[in-house]
Amino acid sequence: MDKVNEIELLKHSVNSMSDIMLEIYTAWKSNQTTPPTDCECMAGSMYQMMVCKARNVLLMSNGITLFSNPKICISDPSNIYPIVRSMYEMIFMFRCIYVSSKNDKERELLLKIWKIRGNNNLTQIPKNELDQESIDAQLEKIQENDRLKEEIRQLMCELSLSQSTKDSIEDCLRPNTSMLKGFKFVHSEQTGVITSFCSLNFSDGSKELTQTSFGYSHFSAHSHPSYLGMEHFWKMYNLNAEDNFLKEVLRHSFLFLGYFMTDFYKYKESYRPFYDQKENQINNLIVQIIQD
Repeated sequence: MDKVNEIELLKHSVNSMSDIMLEIYTAWKSNQTTPPTDCECMAGSMYQMMVCKARNVLLMSNGITLFSNPKICISDPSNIYPIVRSMYEMIFMFRCIYVSSKNDKERELLLKIWKIRGNNNLTQIPKNELDQESIDAQLEKIQENDRLKEEIRQLMCELSLSQSTKDSIEDCLRPNTSMLKGFKFVHSEQTGVITSFCSLNFSDGSKELTQTSFGYSHFSAHSHPSYLGMEHFWKMYNLNAEDNFLKEVLRHSFLFLGYFMTDFYKYKESYRPFYDQKENQINNLIVQIIQD
């Protein structure tokens, strides 16, 4: 298959996979009989955001115009790579919070830590740099974080954690930082009992999601104004490597959609029947990509 047809096949596959993903989600949601919890709402938002990101990759892979002639388009890796990287990050966070946890209490605790880190994006800004409305919002987030920490400590008691595990969680609550990391419980393979609590960098999941230990670093280098990213942009147009770039981002977008659906399958038992109805279509798309 020539490069042009291969890219068109990849675009079709990403589009089809995102369609299937939405069809499954819509069918699943329409059959829910109880109001979703905050935790479930957040999972649903992450699911929908994955589709939005894939659609954006598709849209941007058609190129942007730099001149008045709309027929002259280029693909811009500096804008597409960040979207692909954010798809990776979304799956990484979903796996930490929703897939690694064994029950709702574990999941709630992990989600609350994530909320605190998110709130810290506002709480750590100096007040003299904020207007009154933002100061009021900052105070609300500070109060929310205090409440979340107490709720986390209550959950720690309910989960019957060892003192060393509690100490590890407290270490994550102490710093007033917005640094985004993954947190998860480590369980005994034999009994399923929690043995420890750990924090993870985004690069720690690279091997599972990109088949290489440097996959996340690669996306990051091309998303930031690094020398490597600038060099790649130059080579892409001066050495006619644009097709290779497009194949890479489209393949990963396709794979990331598939990973997220199977992860959601592990998280929600009620999602499984709707996924199973589309499994043959999903597998056919995967086989087609692997063969080509």
